[in-house]
Amino acid sequence: MIILPGILSMLCWGIAIYLAATVSRKIGNVLTLFWMQLFGLSVGSIYFVWNFRSFHLSQAPSFFPILFLIAIFHIIAYLSFYRGMEKGLVSIVSPLGSTWSLVTALLGVFIYKEVLSTNQVIAIASILIGILFISLDIKSLLQSQKVALLRGVREGLLSMMGWGLAWFLVVVPTRNLDWFLPAFIFRIFLIIMLAGYIKYQRKPFLPIKQPFPLLPLLVIGAFDMLAFMSLSIGLSRTNSSILAPIASANTIVVIGLAVIFLKEKLKMNQVIGIAGILLGIVLISL
Repeated sequence: MIILPGILSMLCWGIAIYLAATVSRKIGNVLTLFWMQLFGLSVGSIYFVWNFRSFHLSQAPSFFPILFLIAIFHIIAYLSFYRGMEKGLVSIVSPLGSTWSLVTALLGVFIYKEVLSTNQVIAIASILIGILFISLDIKSLLQSQKVALLRGVREGLLSMMGWGLAWFLVVVPTRNLDWFLPAFIFRIFLIIMLAGYIKYQRKPFLPIKQPFPLLPLLVIGAFDMLAFMSLSIGLSRTNSSILAPIASANTIVVIGLAVIFLKEKLKMNQVIGIAGILLGIVLISL
C-alpha cells in the first residue's frame, strides 16, 4: 500500500503539531523547536547505531550543501509555524502550514516533469481558494474596505513555503542515500544552527519562568521523527506529488484536537476555507 507512509506521517505530525502549539505558548518557539529536534534526533540515533553498517556514509558528504539548505528551510518553516500558533488560532495556522504539499507538487511538475491529473488541478484551485477564505478578516474588509490578514496567517504562509521547498529538495538525497540518512543529517545541521542562535542571543537553553515540559517535548520529538522517517521511506519509492499531500493532511488531526481541547471557535468563512483546503489535500493525492 503505497500511501501507508503518508497516512502514518499524517497521524504522527498531527499529534506532534498540536502538542507543539501548547508548549510553544509556554516556552516560546525557539526553545520548543530546539528541544523537540534534539529529542527527535535521539530517537533517530537509536536506529542509526542499530543499522550503522547498512548506510552509504561515503556518499553523504556530497549532499551536505543541499541538506544544509533543507535545514535552513525547516528552521524558517518551524519557527514561523510555532510563532503563528502562539499569535493566532491553531485551527487557522495549521491548515495554512499544511498546504506545503501545494508547493511540493507544483515544483515536482515543473522540475521533475511529474504529471498532474484533472483531480489534482482542481485540488490546487481548491487549496488556493481555501487559503483566501481562511486568511482574510472578512469583517474588517466589509467595514473599512481594507484587506487585513488574520493573526498568524503570515506565519502560516511562510511555513508553507519553507516546508514545501524543504520537502521538494529532500527527494534527491533520499533517492541516493536511502530514506533515513537525509532526515538524520539535516536534523544535526538544524540543531547546530539553533544552538548557535540561542548562544548568540545569550538566551538560556532552559525556560526560566516555566517548568521544563519534558514529557510533551519527548513525545513531540519522537512523533516528529517518526513522521519524517515514514514519509522519507515513501518518497524513496513513489512520487512526491502523491505522498506529500496525504502527509500534509495532518491538519485534520490538529484541528480536531484544537476544537476539542482548546475550545477554538471558527467563523463561517474560516470553516469554508478549511473545508476547501481539506478537499484540495484529498483530491491532490488521487
